[in-house]
Amino acid sequence: MKHKLGIWETIDTWLGWVSVGATIVSAAIFGPFRGPSGADSYHHHVIQATVKKVASPIKDMILHESNAYQYIFKSYDQLYLEYCGKIGVKPNFVSNERGLKGFWLGSPTAKYVVINFHGGGFAMDATESYLEFWPGVARALADESISTGWLNVTYTLAPHATYPTQFCEAVEALRYVIEELGRSPSEIILAGDSAGANLCLALLSHLSHPSEDAPALKISAPLKAIVLLSPWLSFRQDWPTMKLNEHKDIDDQKVLERWKQGYLHGRSTNYYVEALEAPETWWQDAQVEHTLVLAGGDEMLLDSIEAWFKKFSEVKPETTLIVGQNECHVAPLIWPLFAETNETEQGLTLKAWLIERLRM
Repeated sequence: MKHKLGIWETIDTWLGWVSVGATIVSAAIFGPFRGPSGADSYHHHVIQATVKKVASPIKDMILHESNAYQYIFKSYDQLYLEYCGKIGVKPNFVSNERGLKGFWLGSPTAKYVVINFHGGGFAMDATESYLEFWPGVARALADESISTGWLNVTYTLAPHATYPTQFCEAVEALRYVIEELGRSPSEIILAGDSAGANLCLALLSHLSHPSEDAPALKISAPLKAIVLLSPWLSFRQDWPTMKLNEHKDIDDQKVLERWKQGYLHGRSTNYYVEALEAPETWWQDAQVEHTLVLAGGDEMLLDSIEAWFKKFSEVKPETTLIVGQNECHVAPLIWPLFAETNETEQGLTLKAWLIERLRM
């Protein structure tokens, strides 16, 4: 859906960028005085303050039909085309009439297929760093003779579509890989960050508790693994880390609330939307062999992530939680955008964990 920003949207956008610039200057000036409630380093303080401001819309642009952010920044498809040109490979887009949209990195016939769902509150697209971080993971696996093909799902963003559209598109991605490509579930890994991790768990719930909101899908064996990076599991705002890490993280309570409203669009919440609300028994028949949960020690969602992990791991002991010290929400994907060259604890752990599990 192509949209040209109107004059007032353009003015709002311009004012937004002025505000972002002011925030960067303010963060740079006052960063040395941030105290223990701020980020662990001056550089991270400026990064987190900048990203938080960029995600905070002027007025209600995220809920507006135009969602200016989707027209200011390049789409994931555009970034993929540029990436393919840079590395000299032919783009491999995939789509069908059932709602699947996405593109491949690596071969669909590789030993393992990773179905990847990007984050962004269901309203913002992926960034360049996704095409640096995840291919880096694939290269680390290849160095250990583990071949992977990555189906990156470009689901429809809010407000152009709302729940359960994205849920249905996630179900279709898995159905496509299993039924049309003929891949065994034991060769499939689901991966996602933030809202993308939310979709991973919606899909996992659907496999053992079919939802009326999505097409039925049965699998013949458990999925090989699920990787959840900073998963968005609860819409509650009363978790202690929401306040404790308020000035350390990239998330913002008002933005999270707007994203929730934009996704649900008046619908009631449920276990497919808020995985943390599901009881422990809900996950007893979860169709997955191994689960990795990654979080940042400085992220606002940390309490909800740890609470879900406690429930899930009680019935699925092959579950690992790693909390990256002093790392913000989706740090492996955010920090590289600001010339952070050191690998995160979460990123290093993810590679090692996958290598260990996929060698088995």
